[in-house]
Amino acid sequence: MTITEPTTPDGLAAFRTALHGQYAIQRELGRGGMGIVLLARDEKLDRSVALKVLPPHLADDPETRERFLREARMAAQLSHPNIVPVYRADELGGYAFFAMGFVDGETLGDRIRDRGTLPAVEVVRVLREVAWALAYAHARSIVHRDIKPDNILLERATGRAVVSDFGIARAEFNPALTQDGLVLGTVHFMSPEQATGDALDGRSDLYALGCIGFLALAGRLPFEGTTPQSILVAHATKEPPPLRTVAPEVDPHIAAVIDRLLRKQRDERFATGEELAAALDKAQEKMLHAQRDHGPSPVLDSEHAMAVWRRAAELQAEAAARLEQRVRSNDTRALVPADANTGSTNDAVPTDAYRLRDVEAAAVEAGISQRYVALALDEIRAQGQGMVQPAEVSPFTERLARRFLGTSQRTLSVSRVFRSPGRAVLPALGRSLQTSPWLLSLKDTLGGHPLDGGVLVFTLPALVDGNYKWTWTRYGVYATEVRVSLAPVPGDPQSCEVTMTVDLRSGLGINVFGYGAIAGGGATVSGIIAAALAKKAFLLAGAAIAGPAVAAALAVGVGLVAVSGPMYRWEVKKTATELSDALGAVEASMRAFDIFGEAPPPLPPPKATGGMDMTGMI
Repeated sequence: MTITEPTTPDGLAAFRTALHGQYAIQRELGRGGMGIVLLARDEKLDRSVALKVLPPHLADDPETRERFLREARMAAQLSHPNIVPVYRADELGGYAFFAMGFVDGETLGDRIRDRGTLPAVEVVRVLREVAWALAYAHARSIVHRDIKPDNILLERATGRAVVSDFGIARAEFNPALTQDGLVLGTVHFMSPEQATGDALDGRSDLYALGCIGFLALAGRLPFEGTTPQSILVAHATKEPPPLRTVAPEVDPHIAAVIDRLLRKQRDERFATGEELAAALDKAQEKMLHAQRDHGPSPVLDSEHAMAVWRRAAELQAEAAARLEQRVRSNDTRALVPADANTGSTNDAVPTDAYRLRDVEAAAVEAGISQRYVALALDEIRAQGQGMVQPAEVSPFTERLARRFLGTSQRTLSVSRVFRSPGRAVLPALGRSLQTSPWLLSLKDTLGGHPLDGGVLVFTLPALVDGNYKWTWTRYGVYATEVRVSLAPVPGDPQSCEVTMTVDLRSGLGINVFGYGAIAGGGATVSGIIAAALAKKAFLLAGAAIAGPAVAAALAVGVGLVAVSGPMYRWEVKKTATELSDALGAVEASMRAFDIFGEAPPPLPPPKATGGMDMTGMI
């Protein structure tokens, strides 16, 4: 067995040596028919770059190597915010390579594969930004020739679409089959003129962009077949199905733009990228106008909008406390907190009211993460005519909680960092948490797709005999739901932080009045006992004995009040352990899947029972 260094795949150790003092290779980012892409550090300028190196089996051909470098130098002339910049094209140690800007994010292909169809507003934004990039390149007589989802990068921080491999793609196709048998290579995005070998202009790239829009909105390609040849013939000779016949939920104005991009005759398509971008803007405006006419936007009054912002800020502050705790403890495994699109502005809403989308936008602008806004909005309950009321603890209960329970903590979150990207962690969450012994039931998804900052809401199972894992969560702090969110780890796209959150406020009243009843009852009984002891002691031994007897009896009642807080905080700690154990099970499931190719078999389902088994609570 041959062991190769992870940063020097396919015997590129010599290439790494040749780059010494200029670029330090860190890891492989991807590969295709015309190159291997590596993440590296520019040692002279101290910045991250992506190096694309011609693979050894192609580098031996002098003509291929020269064309690779020539076209890379041509692409280096392009300077546009939606085009990946090329910094250098060169040969070192017999390897042809070029250095380009590193975009921290994912490809559009990854996003479609992970999330399925995308919202129309998102698709329009991506297509529009790519159209701007194409217009800029076409004006300089550069045709991309390989526009496809995997050549469109989506920047993680901003969502900006950036086109890669400008002027570098080969005229020949080199499709790559996925595990599902779906070809997402060049052949599925070839224009009719490219399929037949005719001369190309910028409208060929626009046809490919139409295929991408079709895939993103419909979840399938306009032409599919069992062989690349049959797909090429379909592009050249068959009319594509109108988008709305495949995806009737797509807005007709957006669909019309996509259908025009897929015309067989290039003269019937949009002439330029600018014309396409303008058409997309107009179609989106019509779509949003139709949505506003269909029904009013939900609104919050100022009190409830403030409640959302305040709650979202509290959730983010608690997350910051967890981060601080992780830094102090240098523990990235389990984190337990310390106690502690646009639309018209002409919508007719009351003066003292905020549209939900405006509430979300204002919070995000203020630096509050989208997932905390989603959590806060979930804690708002609909009442009456679309108005909402904040699900908050009453001031009276809050005061009692601080007095009896001795804590101001109202949310409990536990996090774990997984050394895998979010798209690999998400299915593992579904496999593990929804099967025995955890038995969570997915209730809803808040704030969009979980990989885009959305929050998964799970319902906890009722108490059953056997392997019940939620004793303290369900019957200690009286939470009935758990929320799960995923977030990329800054600076490490190959890792993902998963956070499980329960709202302690839902069971706060039960605990306050439950402990209060115990303490009150204990105090009453202690008072009766104290009075009886005082009378008995006074009759038998006088005042010298009666005083201590009364004090001892009253101390029992005071002690019951004093232990309420520690008992409740102990229950919270046990709940945190249950959440941490669930995340540990997800990680174990991922390890088993990596080794065996499948998750471990689930445990037998627990038996239903009519009574409460208290053995697990002792």
